[in-house]
Amino acid sequence: MTRQDALQTLTGLISNPNLIKHHLACEVIMLSLCKRLNPKADSLTLNKWGTVGLLHDADYELTRDNPTQHTLVLEQRIGNLLDSDVMYAIKAHNFQKTGVEPKSQMDWAMYCCDELSGLIIAAALVHPDKKLASLTPDFVMKRYNEKGFAQGADREQIALCEQKLNIALPQFIQIALSAMQKIAPDLNL
Repeated sequence: MTRQDALQTLTGLISNPNLIKHHLACEVIMLSLCKRLNPKADSLTLNKWGTVGLLHDADYELTRDNPTQHTLVLEQRIGNLLDSDVMYAIKAHNFQKTGVEPKSQMDWAMYCCDELSGLIIAAALVHPDKKLASLTPDFVMKRYNEKGFAQGADREQIALCEQKLNIALPQFIQIALSAMQKIAPDLNL
């Protein structure tokens, strides 16, 4: 599936602009993580990682009331159009509900960055100018450590970057923030 096909699929399934922004953020983070973890990644590998980020929650509006079906409905709809490792990574990001455990770096990268993207957006929204460009990794880390801030962002899930990807949490935040800053206009931040 090309990026254009994936984007068309996403916008055909998701109408909420903020959810689309979440997908775009995860896509760019996944691309940056792929380059970090696989410095010699070819265009096919990069496309797979980007597609996972772009489509990981594409069935969210269809399954929000039935989280055990999240990603499984997407598999029924478009699973035949995706490489099996791409579909697996999408399902694995919801492994508490699907039972599909992350195994590969791509799986774990999606699992860890999903929550971090939301935390970074929340940090931008409380920053005085509400712009990603003004955020620093230290600012995001400070918000990460505030228990009352962005309570929906699972810190344990994010912190698995250290164990599963061998990337220290501050560096993981830096990678994700830098990636999101590159597409700040697309995120209206």
